[in-house]
Amino acid sequence: MVTNVDFKLSGRVDATNAQQSEDLIMAMLQNIDQDFTIDLSELDYISSVGLRVFLKTAKALKEKKKKLVLAKPTGPIHDLLIMSGFDKIIDIQL
Repeated sequence: MVTNVDFKLSGRVDATNAQQSEDLIMAMLQNIDQDFTIDLSELDYISSVGLRVFLKTAKALKEKKKKLVLAKPTGPIHDLLIMSGFDKIIDIQL
C-alpha cells in the first residue's frame, strides 16, 4: 500500500480535462491507505465539472474511512470552495 500521497492540480480543470483528472485520481486511490491531499496552489480555474471530481474523490475516500484534503487553494479558488459549501464537507487547508 502507498502511504503518502499528494496530487497537484494546475492550470484549469473544466469539461475538457476533468474526466482525465478524475480517472488519474481514482486510479491512485486504488492503492492508498491514508488521507489524500490535492495541492491547489497552482490551480487557476475550476468549473462545476471539476468540483464534481472533488466530490467523487471525497466519497471514494469516505468508503475507505479516509478523507480528502484540499491544500493551498489560491484566493479565488478558496472563495469558490467556500461559496460552494465545500468547506462543510471537505477539509480545506490554507
